[in-house]
Amino acid sequence: MYGLCMILDRILNPLINALAAGELLLFAFNIYKLEALRRKTDRINNNVTGKTREVGIRGKRHSTKREVVTERDWDEFDALCSQYQKDGQWYSAYSLIIQLFTLLGILGTVAGLYIAMQGNRDWSSAEGMFEGVRFALSSTVLGICWAVVYKVGDIFLTARYIDYIDNGIELFRSNYYEEKNYGQTP
Repeated sequence: MYGLCMILDRILNPLINALAAGELLLFAFNIYKLEALRRKTDRINNNVTGKTREVGIRGKRHSTKREVVTERDWDEFDALCSQYQKDGQWYSAYSLIIQLFTLLGILGTVAGLYIAMQGNRDWSSAEGMFEGVRFALSSTVLGICWAVVYKVGDIFLTARYIDYIDNGIELFRSNYYEEKNYGQTP
């Protein structure tokens, strides 16, 4: 066990920092993909606006105008939903990796404390204990700091993109669902 903790002492902090660099790239990639989806969401909801026709109710002319959604609009909507599902996997990966930072920080804490307790068996020198505690604290700080930084990024992605796209998809569905089946009997 002591040997494993000594290996972790050498590789864990660089591993946390490498994971943080990869997470930064994944964050930027998610912004790129989600911004494109946000624009598509705006486009499908704005394309329909302005397309109107008069609608008759039970043989009477009704003066209210309704928005018309064409089959092409529904195809664009289906394509958006499909792309959102594919790109959502990248966001899920980003969101899940955030949890690894805290777990790696805790692993470093436990390994460092084990080193501190096992590394200096004669207790005449505090050097072994100091090295173990140093490793424990440094990995904890790194793991928690990166988790906090990327959780703030996760909140940004959710607020700016995910919620917006979800609301846009729901708006299209709720406003135009009956249009797809207009004129057909159930």
